[in-house]
Amino acid sequence: MKIPVLFGWVMIFVVVVSYKRHKADRSREKTERDFWDRENTANATRKQDISNLDYVDFTSVTLPFALFSDDLLHQCEEQALKLKNEKILNLTGISNTDLKLAYGAANLPLLTQYDQNFTLLVRTLNTWGKRLFELSHPKEAMQVLAFSVSIGSDIKATYQLLAELYQQAGDTEAFKQLSLSASQLNSLMKGPILAMLEQMTSE
Repeated sequence: MKIPVLFGWVMIFVVVVSYKRHKADRSREKTERDFWDRENTANATRKQDISNLDYVDFTSVTLPFALFSDDLLHQCEEQALKLKNEKILNLTGISNTDLKLAYGAANLPLLTQYDQNFTLLVRTLNTWGKRLFELSHPKEAMQVLAFSVSIGSDIKATYQLLAELYQQAGDTEAFKQLSLSASQLNSLMKGPILAMLEQMTSE
């Protein structure tokens, strides 16, 4: 009697595995169909006006230009000044398909360039702020890093150094605001940054 019972359990196992595999295959096929349907719709979307998007503008922002003599600082300052004349958009977390659906496929190259300008800017600001800190200019470092956070940077090192500077200055309100800014990120780095800030708070 044991063999038929064992055989029955084996058959049940095979049926269950087969059912789950077919279900997973159907789900994957549906996901692929949905993706290509959205992609086709996106590619057919007409060009939209993008002149009124939320571009990063720091022409009136006070940053510590030309205050200290250092080659790396000068490189960062020069790069930032070049970007002042470029269009900059923070499109972190938005897929190309969603961009095409919202603004038209014809605008994708421009939007991609504006997003690349944003990436270059926040990386430059991170390097700039770090170098100011290394040269013992904490006030100016906070200026640069805080601006980077204000425009939506998701560079973890920017948040970490700025948080350390706020702690050293005893500015608990600024630290709280930093956590709030991190919570509003549309980025995969949101979780790691919030976890890091939470750990720093509990230490």
